[in-house]
Amino acid sequence: MMIGGLLQATQDMQRDITEIRRDIKDSDARAALSYEQSEQRAAASRAKMYQKTDELVERVSATESAVSKLNSDMTSVKQVTADVTRWKLMGLGALGVTGIAAGAVASGLTYFWHDIWRVLRGG
Repeated sequence: MMIGGLLQATQDMQRDITEIRRDIKDSDARAALSYEQSEQRAAASRAKMYQKTDELVERVSATESAVSKLNSDMTSVKQVTADVTRWKLMGLGALGVTGIAAGAVASGLTYFWHDIWRVLRGG
């Protein structure tokens, strides 16, 4: 009976060891699968990053092109603005001279109005 109990205990231990080995193999397979899935996710993530980086490079290139064009346009705008400012200053100067001349004529008319009126009336 004792040998039978030992034999039964040995068989139980072998079954337990077999189950443990199977569990270890399953665990290793799951870990390998998990590692592969992790690698696939990482590769997909890197691909997205590279794609976004490429898009960003394209956008920066387009922005640099637009800024370059804007700078060349601004050069001509600055030239026109300088011309308009010069014309405005010249116009204000001419307006000032015209105002002074008109004031002088008006003062002369006011001062000599009595004599001018008499000449116009014929007397």
